[in-house]
Amino acid sequence: MSRSSPPPIFEVTSTTRLASLWSNYGHIDRLHLAAAPHTLILKSVRPPAVAHPDESHVRKLLSYAVERWFYRTLAARLPPAVKTAQAYPPPRDADHSLLLEDLATAYAHPASGSLARDAARCVLRWLAGFHGAFYRIHTRGGVLPLVPPPLEWQEGAADEGVWRRGTYWYLDTRREELAQTEEAEYGWLLPWVEQVNDAVGREIEQYGTLVHGDVKGANIVFSRDPYPWRGNKATPAIDEPLRCALYDLQYVGLGLSTYDLVYFLGTSVESKLLKSIDDEKVLLQDYFEALTAVTADNQTSPSEYTFDTFWMHWELAIVDWYRFMAGWGFWGNDRWVQRRAKGIVKSWTQSGFPL
Repeated sequence: MSRSSPPPIFEVTSTTRLASLWSNYGHIDRLHLAAAPHTLILKSVRPPAVAHPDESHVRKLLSYAVERWFYRTLAARLPPAVKTAQAYPPPRDADHSLLLEDLATAYAHPASGSLARDAARCVLRWLAGFHGAFYRIHTRGGVLPLVPPPLEWQEGAADEGVWRRGTYWYLDTRREELAQTEEAEYGWLLPWVEQVNDAVGREIEQYGTLVHGDVKGANIVFSRDPYPWRGNKATPAIDEPLRCALYDLQYVGLGLSTYDLVYFLGTSVESKLLKSIDDEKVLLQDYFEALTAVTADNQTSPSEYTFDTFWMHWELAIVDWYRFMAGWGFWGNDRWVQRRAKGIVKSWTQSGFPL
């Protein structure tokens, strides 16, 4: 059996190359099958040979291992409304591959630009369901395997589990960039970086969940066109609510839910949705109500997790997201992030750090 072939129950008639993985660490193919489900997605990880692996190389390899572990171990805990691809057993000779449901069958419309309010709220509802399903998972009993930052991981150590801190941009993976951040331009921000990072770690212990880690438009697909007004198209009659699915789960790990929220709103929605703090609260109160409903059903929500506490977490995430962009580069709704980060830090300077 070839390296890229699926288990014998599937007869592949042809393949279509969809994309290469970041830095050519593999590729993604659509497999066309002789019978139902007719198409599947094969994500094959084939990293280049590296004599002296650096942090970036180790991060990529661990991220693919985290994604495989999540699909095979935790994805089944998600309710149907929080749609991710179903995972199938991988090819026998391709342990580093993922064989997945083709989401394009039912979710054929990718996010291809900034999302308007209805689509943004759809994604926020998905996130509320995801965060609610795993809320305080690290305190529920049992052992949750945690993968350390790349620089702490030792060759030959286990790579199964979720990241000890979710997202790809948290501080312990970006210290080299922080060291190169210019004091002259970011002197107002730098004194708060470690304090924010330490506070987030403490808050995760009490209010943490699993975060998706990479919630951007490129990783979101919808059940119908989220841009019905484009191209002079007539607005269709809406028979069912807009639904979404998310994929690319390489950076799932423990975190505050607001880290997914700031990344999503900071990169993937129309800027007019974030003109004021009141605009932010309209979106976030909807999310928080949905999260509270899920955690209440699961009996995992502490009564002290109020919207005020959630808002403090939101402001921590804004400042930390700006810290990452200051060292890496700016895109998306960066003016909004900068304005808000400066305002938050000014408030902390005047009134004290809230945590």
